[in-house]
Amino acid sequence: MAHTLNGTLPPGYDGNDVAVTARERWTLGVISIGHFFSHYFALVLPPLFPFLKAEFGVSYLELGLAMTAYGLLGGVMQSPVGFLVDRVGPRNVLLVGLGLNACAVILMGLVNAYWVLLALAVLAGMGNSVFHPADYAIINNSIREKKLGRAFSLHTFSGFLGGACAPVSILVLAQWTSWRTALIVAGIGGLFALAAMTWRRDLLNDAHPSNASTGASAGASAAASSGASSGADNAAPDGPSPQQSGIRLLLSPAVLLFLLFFILYGMSSGGLIAFTVTGLVGLHGISLEQANTALSAHLFGVVAGILFAGIITDRFPRHLITATAALLLVAIATALAVVVPGSSFVLITLMALSGVGLGAVLPARDLMLRALTPPGQFGKVIGFVFVGYSIGVSIAPILFGWFLDKNQPAYVFYGAAVFALLALMATIAAQRMTPQQ
Repeated sequence: MAHTLNGTLPPGYDGNDVAVTARERWTLGVISIGHFFSHYFALVLPPLFPFLKAEFGVSYLELGLAMTAYGLLGGVMQSPVGFLVDRVGPRNVLLVGLGLNACAVILMGLVNAYWVLLALAVLAGMGNSVFHPADYAIINNSIREKKLGRAFSLHTFSGFLGGACAPVSILVLAQWTSWRTALIVAGIGGLFALAAMTWRRDLLNDAHPSNASTGASAGASAAASSGASSGADNAAPDGPSPQQSGIRLLLSPAVLLFLLFFILYGMSSGGLIAFTVTGLVGLHGISLEQANTALSAHLFGVVAGILFAGIITDRFPRHLITATAALLLVAIATALAVVVPGSSFVLITLMALSGVGLGAVLPARDLMLRALTPPGQFGKVIGFVFVGYSIGVSIAPILFGWFLDKNQPAYVFYGAAVFALLALMATIAAQRMTPQQ
């Protein structure tokens, strides 16, 4: 008997389970290409800062402003883009956004004035705002319930992989050729990705098959499983209901708590990425090379945690337990980095474990968020809550940098641990607000 999307096959499925699985894999592969370039483009400028500073005669503060314009605008724009995705469908929004992002990066390689570079960073940020709302809507529409955990984790993995590849590849290209050529080549790579996605646009599902249209009951069932061990059976009556939509849905307590989770998670993650190296050197006096190795281990740990949790979440439906274990691992490993003896091996191991925790919470987070979202509303909810992550990673460098200015490197790690625990509390509270059916 063929597996179906809650009893109904989307258009183009022939009833054969092999064909369904193949289509799901192709769909996930196509949108993951775009997500790879989303994160890749977000990190093409920082490695080039020395070149850009010399070219335009600007300060690092001014160059940082370009990154703030890119990141904050792209983050804030996700919320209105989410409404657009739910209204017109994710496919065209995704393709236009990737095209805008890639073209803006190409033009950055041609500019002769800093203010033009800044304007193009704004355009690139607008293009980058489409990926999370559109991608998550496509996954929700196209992937069967039992495979959503792995689908979300592989999608997240593709983005983190793009971010990890950007600094090295852009710097190598710049050193071999020039910074202008490096940006132009990166943008052309994005256009090739756009061509591939346009060619297989039939896989970018604009419809709402029963995976989405009956998502209220399926989501409630998943939420019940997640919250079974946390007392979530006594859900508050003011959680989102299938009748809620638009602004009312986004201002519901459960969605606002997930917004808070994203802010707190962004502060924990952003603080560690920005200041792990400086913090470890200041705390334990290890070499810069060893501290950078610890940061690399942390980033690879995030990727490993995403892939590992993607398998777990499909087999173990109590997603709140998975999220709790992951965030506790972050808090414990990060705090231990302050108090353990200054062995580089131990510190590298602890930072890798904290990365695993930060990665492992993400697939569970996505499935819990889906569980509380009424049918046809996933794009706007994803777009709205991801604004919180942009806020968190923007605030973190200021706060954690202040810790270091006060000569308190330990607070970098204690702060990240505290924010991880606060993120866990927000998740538990959101789960209690999710309506149970």
